[in-house]
Amino acid sequence: MANREGVTMLVGSLREDSVNRAAAKQAAQHLGHDFTIHQPDLSQIPLFDQDLEHAGDPEAVLALKVAVAESAVVICFTPEYNYSTSGVLKNAIDWLSRPFRSGSLIGRVVAIASATPGSKGGENAREHLLQTCGVLTDRLYSVTLGIPNVTQLDEGALPDHAADLLPPWLDGLITFHRSIPDLAHTDQT
Repeated sequence: MANREGVTMLVGSLREDSVNRAAAKQAAQHLGHDFTIHQPDLSQIPLFDQDLEHAGDPEAVLALKVAVAESAVVICFTPEYNYSTSGVLKNAIDWLSRPFRSGSLIGRVVAIASATPGSKGGENAREHLLQTCGVLTDRLYSVTLGIPNVTQLDEGALPDHAADLLPPWLDGLITFHRSIPDLAHTDQT
């Protein structure tokens, strides 16, 4: 099983009962049979500071970058805060974008999902992340997932109407990932 591809789940909410954390957990269960799942703790990542970067990435940032390096796919689960993504997720992406022009997301499939109590499923946050991630990877999965109307969890899990949206989207994401030629193994002669 050591040769299994990795998937990193980046959850943009620190709250224990976050609906996006629940969505990531259910996604991990769906993908866990075929992939190694990484879910770094974004709460330990300091605010991006180029002085910190020049001194050497902090331990939590190194752990984040290692998780992404061991993954073929990165899935961002974000709440919508003030018509955009959360600061904690944006901060993680800022660290992953470094060093400039050779950041950690290059060569990774990046996908975006948002579970929210609102009826639009974090549409604004998803759009902002599409813009940001679109310049950080050449493998952006442009089909984002909005999971609307999630006002409470059912014993820590998404309610059925929301959970039912995950498997087809995840399956489409994996199909997209597998359709991309593996440049590392192509003949370059």
